[in-house]
Amino acid sequence: MLSERLFGETEYLWKESADKAFLIDMAKGTLKSEAFKKYMLQDYLYLKDYIRLLEMMYDSAEDQELKEFLDNAVKATVYETYNVHLPNLKSLDVTDNDIEQCEKGNVIAEYLGYMTDQLRDHGVISGLTALLQCSWNYAYVAKLMTERYTDVLVRSKYKDWFEAYTSREYVEANDRWINALDERTYDISDTEADRLCHIFKTCAAYENKLWDYMYE
Repeated sequence: MLSERLFGETEYLWKESADKAFLIDMAKGTLKSEAFKKYMLQDYLYLKDYIRLLEMMYDSAEDQELKEFLDNAVKATVYETYNVHLPNLKSLDVTDNDIEQCEKGNVIAEYLGYMTDQLRDHGVISGLTALLQCSWNYAYVAKLMTERYTDVLVRSKYKDWFEAYTSREYVEANDRWINALDERTYDISDTEADRLCHIFKTCAAYENKLWDYMYE
């Protein structure tokens, strides 16, 4: 299955994410509030484009089962963005003006541009691969760090972040995404598998750059 190859070739990059100072400080509860606020603002902008990419994929998909999957993904992400993420931003004393004035950092802009290019130039399966990396990355990193920092994480003011990405609901949603990709790539050529692996690994590398950018 393609997912096994994606995991095998990308796990080392996810482990690098788990070693990033930003995430370690989150786990320990020592991350400064301003740094977390910056992350939440940038993540909000990212999620808005993530929804746009899902909608583009939905419009391009011809497989009815895949369209239903993507429709559910759009609805779930819209709910998360506006009913969970946005209220969390407000709880950090982020104002509407802060949100309106915020612009995507270079790393996020490049990352989103790359995913958009893959979807536009190579189709839905490429988009599915790129967006899966983000979902799977967070599930893997949150689980790994929860295991590493069990004792201190329970006292961290950021523990909710880790609990969200290790929750049964999130893990099951990510598994459905993996299955959706595997079902549509079981008979692809080695050349196509190589290309999709390159997309997946490139997106994982962007995630690592993102954590560094959050600490700049």
